[in-house]
Amino acid sequence: MSAPSFDANARNATRIRNASSIINVDDVEKTLRWYQDQLGLQIEFAWGDPVIHGSVLAGTTAFHFSKGEPVAPTTSYMTLYAIELDELFADISGKGVEILSKPEVMPWGMRAFMIRDCNGCMVMFADPATGE
Repeated sequence: MSAPSFDANARNATRIRNASSIINVDDVEKTLRWYQDQLGLQIEFAWGDPVIHGSVLAGTTAFHFSKGEPVAPTTSYMTLYAIELDELFADISGKGVEILSKPEVMPWGMRAFMIRDCNGCMVMFADPATGE
């Protein structure tokens, strides 16, 4: 079996409009509220009674949460690209969110900080403009 041509890969990449992730959690409604109340993200939808699936919007990207066996926290994390990183950090840290690192320049040149959400998942906030 031969690999697809570069042209085919390039065409496929232009067909993709957006991406999202689905994270299994024990309590979807609690998770949606946490992302809304602690991080200021908009709840896009909550489905079911009780809620078994829903998502929050971070800019134009949706993060989905689904009722399921939660994955034990690991070294994996999701990244939200943001502006006004210091102001964002001050706002989030003032709400009692677990802070894993303060804003700092990462080895690849971007400034970022890391938190832990209500399920133990790590979330990084990064300013891509500082990496240029």
